[in-house]
Amino acid sequence: MFEKILIEDVINEKLSGNLRVNALDFVGFLRQNEMGLDPNGDDGAGWAVGGVVGDSLGFMVINDTDPWTIWFNSCNFDDSISDELIEVVWAHANNCGRCHDGWENCGSGSRIILGKKFEKLCHSPLVFNNPDGEEYEDMKRLLLLAIK
Repeated sequence: MFEKILIEDVINEKLSGNLRVNALDFVGFLRQNEMGLDPNGDDGAGWAVGGVVGDSLGFMVINDTDPWTIWFNSCNFDDSISDELIEVVWAHANNCGRCHDGWENCGSGSRIILGKKFEKLCHSPLVFNNPDGEEYEDMKRLLLLAIK
């Protein structure tokens, strides 16, 4: 059995400057909005966002490669999404990079997201890498729409 790792400890160890400030703020935002963080494994690198591993809104990773990354598990937003946020979704559509050996068919392929067609999408269709400023605020707004 492993000792429970707090995400704040991982953030404080791995991130600095604005990345640390934003990631810690994001954890506070998730807790304030009752979106849980469920650790994936015992290394403290990955966390399910807004649910548990296997049934969540997305996934948060803190590591040395892309220090802070958020993946959304779906793009199922209702009709209340603004044109501005639709543009944000389109700008963060995540092409499948075949990140794991043996995942040749893991991507969802051709997919229409909010009226626009994308090819070779990852199974996690949206990604935010080291979000900051307006991009960070947009990501939080999308998460709030996703839990409606």
